[in-house]
Amino acid sequence: MRRLIRITGWTDPARRPDMDWAKTEASLGTGLPSDYKRMVETFGEGAFDGFLDLNQGPWADLREDGLLIWAGTEHEDLYCWRADGDDPDRWPVVVRSFDGKDLAFDCRAAEFVCRVLVDPHHPYTLARYFDAHWFMTYGGNGS
Repeated sequence: MRRLIRITGWTDPARRPDMDWAKTEASLGTGLPSDYKRMVETFGEGAFDGFLDLNQGPWADLREDGLLIWAGTEHEDLYCWRADGDDPDRWPVVVRSFDGKDLAFDCRAAEFVCRVLVDPHHPYTLARYFDAHWFMTYGGNGS
């Protein structure tokens, strides 16, 4: 998270310090990765580089194929976890593209976002389009 904050130049206070993760996790029937929870608490509702939308809670429930969606893009790519195993911090990131193809990444959500922002060779890079990176907040206080 420190790297993501540094990359985006984020200096605002936490946007969602009041998230009720116990309630969210109970409704999903599973725990959630800790770095994702810190991203939501830190940045709140909005999008990295105005493109990668950070969901405030993973979409609805576990999909039939075991994917839990945590972010998406304006190109309709879905950023998910493959919810395998009891330790959410070990779930791999999977990108489901708009055409239904899946590509897995052996990293956590915050690391995945960092790579998307700064690695020009990443398959979903924004580094080729932006020299500086930011988080665009939606709404007032993010709640």
